This record gives sequence, C-alpha cells and structure tokens, in this order.
Amino acid sequence: MATLWERLGQAKKFVDGVLGADKYQHYLEHLERNHPGAKSMTEREFWKDYTDWQEKNPEGRCC
Repeated sequence: MATLWERLGQAKKFVDGVLGADKYQHYLEHLERNHPGAKSMTEREFWKDYTDWQEKNPEGRCC
C-alpha cells in the first residue's frame, strides 16, 4: 500500500499534468531524447515562448 507521501506525489503529478505545469519537463525530456547536446531554454524562456505561441495560435495544435 502506498504511503501518504507517495499518494501526495502521485496527486501532484496528476494535477501538474492537468494544469500543464509539467510542459517544461516534457520539453527537456524531448530535447534530450531527440536533440542531444542542444542548448535548452531556461524555464522562463520556455514559458515566454510557449505563451507567445499560444497568442499566435489560439486554435491550438493543428493536428
């Protein structure tokens, strides 16, 4: 049976996924997997780029 701390960690991970708070972590994982050695954006740069993209594409992803 999972401990309280494990359950809280699982709940945080779920909430982060629902809210999109884990997007930066996914970006870093994608960069490492598909573009090894590439310089990553800082978290601040990532969120600025992401919000700029959202403003230009209010309909969301195309596919």
